[in-house]
Amino acid sequence: MTENTAQQPPQDEQSGSLSSENLDTTSVLEGAEPWDKAETQLVVGSFIAAGIALIVGLILVPTSVFH
Repeated sequence: MTENTAQQPPQDEQSGSLSSENLDTTSVLEGAEPWDKAETQLVVGSFIAAGIALIVGLILVPTSVFH
């Protein structure tokens, strides 16, 4: 067996640096397509349905525990 079984990543001169110079955020949304109106309505509808389910669950669960 070899002494060093873990592979080490190559060391370069900027390894481990988190400065703003090395952070490239200009191309994060490059090529992203815009949302359609239907997709926006689906997301909003999902949040509304989740809110209603949460409210109904908070009302039904405590009353079912007491009965």
